Amino acid sequence: MSEIDFSKIGLKMKQLRTEQGVTQEKVAKDLDCTTAFVSNLENNRTKLNLRVLLYYAKLCNVSVDTLLHAGEVPQVTGSSSEQRNRELLDIFQTFTPEEQKKIIEMLKLWKSTS
Repeated sequence: MSEIDFSKIGLKMKQLRTEQGVTQEKVAKDLDCTTAFVSNLENNRTKLNLRVLLYYAKLCNVSVDTLLHAGEVPQVTGSSSEQRNRELLDIFQTFTPEEQKKIIEMLKLWKSTS
């Protein structure tokens, strides 16, 4: 089992939130907490809980796994193929479901012509 660096998870949550154009104020309102609490979460000054993790995953159209992998401390073991697959999945999950469908269609088309 991998060790998790929770500070990286908070930073990833912040990055994804800002990419979505969502303010800390909106997150605070949705979670019924203060903006300071949201800031503290994103800057690793307070503990992350499952409710918050699930909220950010839904808000940013990513899996909880994507957020948790952001904090995963890389291990020396494992093939480069596994790392590449994980990286592709992490990137893929940042797209909306509609974009994901288009990407899959493009990849299938590309594969069929090669």
